[in-house]
Amino acid sequence: MNRDQKEIFIKNIKTIVDENSLVLVFHYRGMSMNEMTDLRVQSFNNGCNIKVTNNRLARLALKDTNKVDLSDFFNGPTAIAYSNDPVSLTKLLVEFSKNNNNLVVLGGIMDNEILSVEKIEILSKLPTLEEIRAKLIGLISTPAQKIVSLLTAPSGDLARVVKAYSSK
Repeated sequence: MNRDQKEIFIKNIKTIVDENSLVLVFHYRGMSMNEMTDLRVQSFNNGCNIKVTNNRLARLALKDTNKVDLSDFFNGPTAIAYSNDPVSLTKLLVEFSKNNNNLVVLGGIMDNEILSVEKIEILSKLPTLEEIRAKLIGLISTPAQKIVSLLTAPSGDLARVVKAYSSK
């Protein structure tokens, strides 16, 4: 990498860290190219991104930001995963790491708070935005269904009573 490419790389890392609410750092040592491609495709489908990093340049990029604490994770073959949807990204990496022992989540940062592996696992167990929306719609539509059933119940009861008298 020449000097210009390094400057562009540092600028890209700064942009990624500034524009995304969640950045996770993980090791990918031992992962095959197919496994890494599969992870990238899954992350892209979930609205997340993955970037293989150069540790020294990543530390330089983080040096002048408010997320400098993240630089402690950059040792060994590291990559970052980033998104503005923390639940989808954490679910993806935690599930992928369960199926692939070569992916090791080291930690991350969300809104200037350093996340340990335990916190990342807790985040991954939360429902996604789509699941929350579906539950909310279900909660909103349930009272309307109950009102309709209550309004139709007396007429149904009346019809049964009339039928019972007519059959006598």
